[in-house]
Amino acid sequence: MKIFREIAVKLFEWLQPEYKFVYVDEVPENVQNRTIYIVGDHNHPWLLAFLCPCGCQNVIQLNLLKDATPCWKFRITKKKKITIFPSVWRTTGCKSHFCIRKSKIDWVGIIVG
Repeated sequence: MKIFREIAVKLFEWLQPEYKFVYVDEVPENVQNRTIYIVGDHNHPWLLAFLCPCGCQNVIQLNLLKDATPCWKFRITKKKKITIFPSVWRTTGCKSHFCIRKSKIDWVGIIVG
């Protein structure tokens, strides 16, 4: 049984659409689905912005400034995949909890009510 579950998880990961990323000077007025906006100077970005992956259409903005809290970091691989850490845990709205690893959503959970 364990092998079937592992196969199902890998298949789900493989079929899941990837996020792309773009560098911008400011958050666009119309944030696109499955796009992570890296805001600021290319060498010194200060914010990440993207639509919540749960589908609630809220724009998530993650601080990258080390002197402010909370603070996130990101890494881009040689294959142009983005990873954001730590996880994103929304305390309002949909209450989603997820990671973005190698340009894909890794759900930690969704808290209801």
